[in-house]
Amino acid sequence: MGVSLAYRGRLADLTRIEDFEDRLLDFALEVGGLARIWRSHGDGEPQRVVRGVILDLAPGQESTSLLVSPEGWLIGLTDIEDAERGRLTEPPWCITKTQFGPIEGHVALVEMFTALRREFLPDLEVNDEGGYWETHDLAELARRRTAVQAALGGLAEGLRRHGLSAEAAEDPDILARHIERIAAQVHRILQRPAEHPPVAFPDDDITGAKPDPEQVEALWDEMFKHNRRQQERLQRALEERRSQGEDDDTAFEKALGDLGLDVPGEDSEPAGAEPWRDEDADPFADSLGDAGLEADSTEVDKADDPFGAADHPLLERATDLLERLHAVFRDAESRFSASLRTLFEGIDDTVGGLAQALSGHEEDDLDDYGLRVTQLKRALRGVAFARGALYPLRPAVTAELFDELARALGQLEQDVFHEIGRLRSQYREDDSSS
Repeated sequence: MGVSLAYRGRLADLTRIEDFEDRLLDFALEVGGLARIWRSHGDGEPQRVVRGVILDLAPGQESTSLLVSPEGWLIGLTDIEDAERGRLTEPPWCITKTQFGPIEGHVALVEMFTALRREFLPDLEVNDEGGYWETHDLAELARRRTAVQAALGGLAEGLRRHGLSAEAAEDPDILARHIERIAAQVHRILQRPAEHPPVAFPDDDITGAKPDPEQVEALWDEMFKHNRRQQERLQRALEERRSQGEDDDTAFEKALGDLGLDVPGEDSEPAGAEPWRDEDADPFADSLGDAGLEADSTEVDKADDPFGAADHPLLERATDLLERLHAVFRDAESRFSASLRTLFEGIDDTVGGLAQALSGHEEDDLDDYGLRVTQLKRALRGVAFARGALYPLRPAVTAELFDELARALGQLEQDVFHEIGRLRSQYREDDSSS
């Protein structure tokens, strides 16, 4: 028993697939979700490319597949191989379970589909077990979710940091106003083209003004979003060229050209000149069956660790937890692959964010502060999604092991949250005393 959304439909104009993907990527970045642009094709059939986006909208909520078959049909994660090989004869029903996530996540998903039907998917069908798609009755949605509230258990505290406080969530008027703001935000993002001006940092030497920490943080947030967009678009261009038969080196060089980026080594800035560009690459083009299961590909070799013994204790703990999760789920059944992908994507983001935030920083540099706090927020978001993804994996482990992992992720989330608060307080105190 649970609360889920079932949906099926067809992208009306396949030539708009990149616009469709870019708007969904923007949507995820603006609401604090995770999104991956997808490209894959079957062996020997490069013309049958599956495209689209895999969206993780809220911690605890299942991944939403917005993948598109060569025919233009929306397909689920389990339909990828059939779509690549032309085995589907009609649009399949796709399902996203929302009961482990916050109520705001369910509402945002419904509003997203409303906006997509208007712009891209005119024949979209939705069956909402929460009743919200048909009625927009928030009280009824909340009533239907009560049957699975016990399953939320340990998620409640972590999810409050990404939505409402416990008190606000219990006040129907506050919740209703919050939901209205979410609906307006979803439609505002998805109805506009995914175009953004360059992120411009002010020249303090010219203005003579001391940067405000909040403004610096906001600029670095925008830089983070810009880099994630570029990362996803580069991978998309690379996979498109690979599907056309280009070798890896040629595809990479031409993909950079498609985005107007410099080829490394050709009059580009030296490595490390812009530390915020060192985002971890995400191998999302690998098959879902292997996602997060090959521990050897991502486990940290401490002998080759560039930070060595100087690692921050929080980073060391996160790295140890990453290795522990790989060991625990190494032989997990394929039916858990979607949750494992979210789990490892989240914990990878946590380790990557902590590595950049806690290593080699300068205490009195506001730009360094902007990078650090943005990467700490990346780490917090990652551990929240990892924690949410753990709950569907409960049947894969013993009760004792599940409780151990849940406690470890919960404690890590709390500690990252406190580190963000400590860093903000430190810089605001420094700013007020100068």
